[in-house]
Amino acid sequence: APSSTTTTTTTWMTTRITSSVVSSVQRRVQLSPHNPPVGRRRRPRRAAAVAAATNNNNNNECVKTKREMLTLTAAMSFLTFQREQARADDEVVVVEEEEVATAEKEEEPVIVMRDIRTVVITGCNHGIGLDAATKFAKTNNLQVILACRTMAKAKEAKYEILDAIAAEGGRVNDPSLLVPAECDLADLESIKTFATSLGDEPIDILCLNAGVQYAGSKEVNRTKDGFEVSMGTDHLGHFYLTNLLLKNVESAASSSTLKPRIVITASEVHDPESPGGKVGRGAGLGNFDGIKEDGAEFELMDGSEFDADKAYKDSKLANILFANELNRRLRLANSQINVVSFGPGLITRSNFFQHQNPVFTKVFDFAANDLLHVAETVSGGGDCLIKMALDPELENKTGVYYNNDLGGDTGHIFHEASTSKESMNTEEAEDLWTWSEALVGEEFDVYI
Repeated sequence: APSSTTTTTTTWMTTRITSSVVSSVQRRVQLSPHNPPVGRRRRPRRAAAVAAATNNNNNNECVKTKREMLTLTAAMSFLTFQREQARADDEVVVVEEEEVATAEKEEEPVIVMRDIRTVVITGCNHGIGLDAATKFAKTNNLQVILACRTMAKAKEAKYEILDAIAAEGGRVNDPSLLVPAECDLADLESIKTFATSLGDEPIDILCLNAGVQYAGSKEVNRTKDGFEVSMGTDHLGHFYLTNLLLKNVESAASSSTLKPRIVITASEVHDPESPGGKVGRGAGLGNFDGIKEDGAEFELMDGSEFDADKAYKDSKLANILFANELNRRLRLANSQINVVSFGPGLITRSNFFQHQNPVFTKVFDFAANDLLHVAETVSGGGDCLIKMALDPELENKTGVYYNNDLGGDTGHIFHEASTSKESMNTEEAEDLWTWSEALVGEEFDVYI
């Protein structure tokens, strides 16, 4: 394509030539014998000579005028050629730009919406986790990754789920959608290995359900990394797992019409004012003096004398604080992920109380279920988890907590509820996040 300088110069030259030729023609026409200047007369006595000369001059003028007109025509043709050439060059550029734009569009990846969504659920080889995993599998449109402490427990859970559905006359169309996996939340290395094994797998629903408690124990039980076991498993293990999988959860939004969810199983005992929270010492993390004084070897985060029951309550308070801080960070990052938490109610007929005195467990179970009728069934608790994970009503809700209270036609009512005063302390939630990063030995600054 000609440069702008060349085009400008050519146009100027053509204009000058055209103007010069036109002026010359005009002067010759004005001064011809047929158009004499004003005040000049021809002499009659020289009429014949003048007539002869005029004929000769007319012939000469015609020749000259023809030459000049040819020159003018050539100049105009050259100008027209230049304009047509410029227009053609512009059209080529436009075509090239359109071809580039089309090529760029063709290179953009085509996003295919997934028919099968993926659920990761921890603590699913017994209790409400196993019940919820069974109900997930019944839908036949979810891939359910069964994250258990050992692979053996995960495989056993898969077989139990298949058997339970078959016993009810149902069928899992594709058993391969039940994926057993090892993820020991009391071992940071195991958690990282599990997260790495998922690669870039989109995770639509991450259910942080696993929980342990040693109420009544006088001994401080610890995780493989040396943390007090309730706080280490229920909070720190899930904190680490969530941050490692956060990109997987976020990525699910691009290939699904539904927003991804993180569901945290907490408990009403996080609140010292609740019926369960009032029994014994109440939950409270204080100023994290336990961590400040003893680091990873803390017994209770607030630094007070060890109490296994309080340790469990503290872990549930940490669950709520973590949910709130995670939700805050995700909102600042314009994330599509919804974060919800819930308390499933008092459920005694599972192995959740396996570490307590067997006699106490039996008496407590009888009183809660048969005398006072305050306990929830495993199936009822599983239904709570399913609602938090799949209910369309929660599609546009985030940062909310639901609790399973007594009431209603079934004896329980599952509803949105407020959490404890301490759990709403934003500064404490930020501090817990920072201390948790220090304890697991890794910072997660993607969302700030």
